Amino acid sequence: MSAFSAAEWQSINTLGHAIDDDLERLQVGLTMGGEPTYVSATDLASLQWRYQALGDDKRELGERLLQRLQRDLAPVGSLLHNGVGKLYPAEPFPRWALGCFWREDGLPLWQHPEWLTGSPTAGLTWQAAKAFTEKLTEVLGISFESAMVARDGDTLQPVGFVLPILPVDIPTGRVWASCSWKFAAAMEDVVLVPGLTPAGMRLPLGQLKAPTELVAEAQGSLQDAPIQAARHPYLVSDNRIQVALCIEVRQGRLRVFVPPLMAVRGYVDLLAAVEQVACALQQPILLEGYRPPLNQGIQGFQITPDPGVLEVNIHPAASWAELVDLHRALDQAAVDCGLGTVRYERDGRSIDTGGGAHITLGARRPEESPLLRRPDLLRSFITYWQHHPSLSYLFAGQFVGPTSQSPRIDEAGPDCLEQLEMAFALLQPDAPLPPEMVDYLLHHLLVDVTGSAHRAAFCIDKLYPTNNLPQRLGLLELRGFAMPPDGQMRLLQMLLVRACVAWFWQVPYCQPFKRWGKVLHDQFLLPHYIQTDLTRVLQDLNQAGYGFEDAWFQPFLDFRCPIYGQVQLADYELELRHALEPWPVLANETDGSGSSRPVDDTTERLQVKLRRSEPSEPLWAAPMLVCNGQRVPLHRTDNPGEFVAGIRYRVRSYIWDWITPALGTVAPRQQQKLAQLLQPVSSLRFELFDGDSLNPLGGCLYQVPQSKGGGWPTTAEEAQRRRCDRIISLAPYECNALPKTPPVLNSPPKLHLC
Repeated sequence: MSAFSAAEWQSINTLGHAIDDDLERLQVGLTMGGEPTYVSATDLASLQWRYQALGDDKRELGERLLQRLQRDLAPVGSLLHNGVGKLYPAEPFPRWALGCFWREDGLPLWQHPEWLTGSPTAGLTWQAAKAFTEKLTEVLGISFESAMVARDGDTLQPVGFVLPILPVDIPTGRVWASCSWKFAAAMEDVVLVPGLTPAGMRLPLGQLKAPTELVAEAQGSLQDAPIQAARHPYLVSDNRIQVALCIEVRQGRLRVFVPPLMAVRGYVDLLAAVEQVACALQQPILLEGYRPPLNQGIQGFQITPDPGVLEVNIHPAASWAELVDLHRALDQAAVDCGLGTVRYERDGRSIDTGGGAHITLGARRPEESPLLRRPDLLRSFITYWQHHPSLSYLFAGQFVGPTSQSPRIDEAGPDCLEQLEMAFALLQPDAPLPPEMVDYLLHHLLVDVTGSAHRAAFCIDKLYPTNNLPQRLGLLELRGFAMPPDGQMRLLQMLLVRACVAWFWQVPYCQPFKRWGKVLHDQFLLPHYIQTDLTRVLQDLNQAGYGFEDAWFQPFLDFRCPIYGQVQLADYELELRHALEPWPVLANETDGSGSSRPVDDTTERLQVKLRRSEPSEPLWAAPMLVCNGQRVPLHRTDNPGEFVAGIRYRVRSYIWDWITPALGTVAPRQQQKLAQLLQPVSSLRFELFDGDSLNPLGGCLYQVPQSKGGGWPTTAEEAQRRRCDRIISLAPYECNALPKTPPVLNSPPKLHLC
């Protein structure tokens, strides 16, 4: 079921086209991409769909989705690529990356898909690799003597060939060059490093004798003439080329590992030569290795594994209409392949996939990026997001705060804002800076508490890094967006960002930072203040000419902070709603896989809201709310007769079970304090008293869901059953006496009030 009615979506779509008109009139040249994440729609409990990165079912679903997306999104002549993904700490091998790429000029990147993939062939030996290598060197104009036998590092049996290769410029033009490899140890063949990854990832490059200098790769665009085969094989001195094409037989398939080439001309021509040989020999192959260099006339998408999810790095779109068509097709393909966008906690609460749905901003070409042409646009985004915490918390996943995957800039450290203000003094609308200077000013400031730039809410790793030429893509990545349960909700997020681009392009937002202090987490992790702040954001956009409606964002609040229950107590309605809680990362702990960071998720937060049906004037005495024997500080809202409060409580304790036997050696008073600190609560008992007479008005008992046992829900119906019956109403006569003394909020009680 869609999150919006047909009329609401029509209004959203109309606004999207109006914003497009402004972006085109202003010649912004904006493109938007994203990284939606999906989980299995049927297997909601296995570890590969909870927190592990890899899994057999995940790989199978990824390949199925790749085939479907190639059919629906890619033009004829696209290339399927079985690439090398990222290598993470504590993981022995790089992850896989399934890609589909095509040329933007309409010419085919691969013309004969029948030779690109195939089923494993019984009896295929390394001789097939030899025949393929011989033919390929002939097509490229390289001597076969440059190709070296590759031997398995464990058995020393031959498995294929290694061919050092690089396009180079010579006086007569651009040709393919090769060289011989000489190792420090006396060996003629290449003995691969033991492992299960492709041969191209196990080359013993560290054993090569150091050359005087490396050969420079010839540059070239798709508009240049193809690289020609030299009349005579062009050889350079030993070891001066240290990238190699590898051809091996593994698991019954002939695999061609494409080396990392920086220039698109060389990659495309090498690919054409490989295809020519596959057709001539009628030999199916599987392409592995490095993907084509993007943003040089090549476009495409990749499917990669991430902890608990499949991530789709979708190609960018230049207009609202393209975004809508692209993401609708992506979501439909995911559903048809057995993927979904919702998980469930053990208590039945619906949560996001656990991965991100990051949004990227850029342009067709890196040098055309709005962030590089107008660096003050980056300043406007950073400042406005810092002014409005709802933009950081409403759209994020369940893990927020300083150690999350997208911390706010004012959560990274106490001095961050001061340093950014000094850098911002140079990011003025009327004084553009060189791209290198933008990276120099901000790269070390847009980080999390550990200094990681990749996990910042505003990630500029792919904007214009001074020390990483292939990553100069002109992209800004907004990481504070989790995967919504509905595709139209994801599109609305992107429309909100597009409206901010159009607004900031015309009116830069150059205000000083706000020092929120404790208010940031005390207030803006409660859904009431998130909603109030978002209303101010939408009012700003409306004044800028972009008519967003508050009702469009209600599905985000209901999904992010669902209502647990409502109870009528005399003239008051008491509402309990889920609130956000930052979870710190555990020190020096890992889950064993190295792909995720365990956190202390033993505390949760609840919002309590009281509404009086007929507020009287002048203001009456505020009611008294007691929770588990402690008085709850209520705060008046801007709505007459309405009060709100936040409650933190410990829902589980991982160390309580093993620390209990040690309490015998601790003094009784310390035992009591330690028990209060660590013992989780099983229920929250709310009791309401009249503010004038202090007579009891009633209350309710909130049953704290237990996280241990029972497994995760496997269907929406089971999740709904677990969500029911959390709240039990209490009659006035069931309320206990008022607390005789006010609570000491600085002590570590079992119930924490904020």
